[in-house]
Amino acid sequence: MKRSLRIATSFVVSAGLVALAACSPSAAPQPATNAATAPEESVLLPTPSIAVTEAMGSPHIGDGAPDFDLPDQDGKHVSLSSARGSVVMLAFVASFCPFSKAEQPYLKKLAEEYTSKGVRVIAIGIKEPEADYRSYLARMPMGIPVLRDEGGAVALRFTPPDAQPDFADRTMALVTSNLVIDRKGKIRFFTVVDTVHFDAKLVHARRALDHVLAEGS
Repeated sequence: MKRSLRIATSFVVSAGLVALAACSPSAAPQPATNAATAPEESVLLPTPSIAVTEAMGSPHIGDGAPDFDLPDQDGKHVSLSSARGSVVMLAFVASFCPFSKAEQPYLKKLAEEYTSKGVRVIAIGIKEPEADYRSYLARMPMGIPVLRDEGGAVALRFTPPDAQPDFADRTMALVTSNLVIDRKGKIRFFTVVDTVHFDAKLVHARRALDHVLAEGS
């Protein structure tokens, strides 16, 4: 019985490694450990299992979100500062990552449901050639700006030093991460991908959005 349990556990860990490695063309990271609970005033319960916290370094929940200015799929530049005064859902994506692929239709659905509530939904494609970036767009019409972070500079500004530390390419640590940013530009929700308890339907992000929206201006 114990031997069977060890074999089953080994299989689960190995599967997690293979899945997470698929989100990095150049690295084979180890599974991330669960984050410590964020400060009560900034975390939105129930917390996902890999929430970015102060222990991982900045930016984290409670920090101001770094600004950016990137082109969307039509060449129009979009900045985070232009959305100040609105609640923002920010999703970092990549065409090669199976978790980004699984999340994409639910991100589209979230945008359809929350845009009318005043939420700005923005996706950022991380460090991909033009053809790969376009392949993400070609899967389905998103109805939101999908920005191209060609060199990964914006992803780096959003990557806490100790989040997913086994990624040698730090831009890849942020693939399939999601943030909710409040009207004042503060990060209220921030997760990195959890391969064990993957929230493809964005249940936690939706709860965070509802919480921030209920606060009013």
